[in-house]
Amino acid sequence: MPGYVSWKQLYIEELLQMKEEGYDLSKAPVLDTDGEQLLPFPGCEAVKGDDEAVWEEAYHILEEILKGPLRADYPYYEPNGFEEILTEAEAMPVLEPVKGEVYGERIKGAVYGRIAAVVLGKPLEMGFNQKQVREYLEGANAWPLDDFVPAYSEGTGIEARKDCFPSTKGNINCAQPDDDINYTLLALVMAEKHGLDFTPEHVGYNWINNIPYYWCWCASRQAYYHTVTGLPVELIPTTQNPWRECIDGQIRTDLWGYIAPGDIRTAAWRAYKDCSFSLVKNGIYGGMFVAGCIAGALSENPTIEKILQSGLSVIPVKSRLAEAVKKVWLWYKETGDFDFVCGKIYETWDHLPFAATINNMAIVVLSLLHGKLDYEKTITSAVCAGMDTDCNAGTVGSIVGAAVGIDAIAPRWYTPLNDTIKSTVADIGQISISEVVKRIISIADQ
Repeated sequence: MPGYVSWKQLYIEELLQMKEEGYDLSKAPVLDTDGEQLLPFPGCEAVKGDDEAVWEEAYHILEEILKGPLRADYPYYEPNGFEEILTEAEAMPVLEPVKGEVYGERIKGAVYGRIAAVVLGKPLEMGFNQKQVREYLEGANAWPLDDFVPAYSEGTGIEARKDCFPSTKGNINCAQPDDDINYTLLALVMAEKHGLDFTPEHVGYNWINNIPYYWCWCASRQAYYHTVTGLPVELIPTTQNPWRECIDGQIRTDLWGYIAPGDIRTAAWRAYKDCSFSLVKNGIYGGMFVAGCIAGALSENPTIEKILQSGLSVIPVKSRLAEAVKKVWLWYKETGDFDFVCGKIYETWDHLPFAATINNMAIVVLSLLHGKLDYEKTITSAVCAGMDTDCNAGTVGSIVGAAVGIDAIAPRWYTPLNDTIKSTVADIGQISISEVVKRIISIADQ
C-alpha cells in the first residue's frame, strides 16, 4: 500500500499533477476513473480486489514519464534550487526592519492574528466554494461575516464540521488542535532544538518525534510515511507524492518570516529548507512567498504593495504561482470588485485540488488586496471566498497581524481563546499564545 491512499487515487492525482507541471502525457495509460477527482485527504475510497494491481501498474508508467523532460511548448520555468529560484525572481524591495518594542507588538499581532483567523475559518473547511459559504452564512443569519462561524445554518440545514464545534461561535474557549497551528509550533520546536542551520532531515524527524501520523495531510503525510520507512530524504518530495505542489508549504513557514523582520532572503532560505523536505516547485514557492510577505510586513511603514512585492521577490517570475499572484493583482486593480475577482479565481483554477497551492494563494492575495491591512476585513474575506478556509484565513491573519500589530486587532477576535492553544505537538502540548510569542522573540533576539 503506497502510504495512506490507494494506487487508484495516486494515479488520478499524479496524472493531474504531471499535466500541471508540463509533462508529455501522450504515452500515459488511459483508464476509466469514473470521472472521479479525489481530494488529497483521508476518506477517499480505496479500490478493492485485483483492480489495485491495474492502477499500480499504470502509476508506475507515470513514474517513468516523470523521469523525462517537460513538453517543449511548456511556457513556465520552475527550478527547484534555492539560488536559481532567486536568480529567476524579481528584485527585492529595500526594507527597514522593525526592532525592539515595535517588533514585539508586531509579532504579537502576527501570532494572535494567525491563530484567531485559523479558528474563524476552521468550521467551514468543508470544500465549500464562495457561493456555498455565503449560503451557509446567510442561512445562519451571519452574513456579512463579522464574527466567528455559527455551528449550524438553519436556512440550509447544514452543520459545520462537527469536529470543529469548539471553534464555532459561542463555543470557543481555546484554540483547539489544528494542523495549521501545529506547523508553527513544530517550526518553533525545531528552531529551538536544532538552531537556524537546520536541514530538511531535521524537518522530517521533528515531525515523527512530535506529531501523530494522522495529524499530517497531503504531501506532509506521504513524507512522514516515507521517512518512517527509511526512504532517502532527497527522494521524498517526488516518490509517490502527487501532492508535491500542495498547500502544505504556505501554511508552515510563518515562523521563518517572524524571526527575519525585513530580511526577505533569510526568511525565504529557511522556508525553502523547510518546504523542500516534502515539496517541489510551486509547493516550495508557496512557503517562500508567505515567509517573504511576512518578512516584508515586519518593516517600517508596510503597504500591501510592498508586502506582495516581498513575496514575489523570492519566487521565479515565470512560475505558475507568480503568474497567479500577478493576475489576481491586476484583476483587482482593474475592478476593485471582490466577488468578480473571486469568480475569476474559480473560473481559472477550479480544476486544481482543494488543497493545491496556486488556487489557495490566489485567494490569499485577493483577501490581502481587498482587506487593505484591515485585519477583520481581510480574514473574513479569506473565509468568505471559500476553498481552504482555515489555511487561507490563517495566512492572511498572520501577514496583516505582522504589518499592523496587536493594537490594531479588535480583542473580540482573540479574547475568546483565553490565551490558550491545545496542540498535538508532543514537545508543546497545551501552551499559552503569549508564551509562543515570547519564545519567537527570544529566537529572533539570538
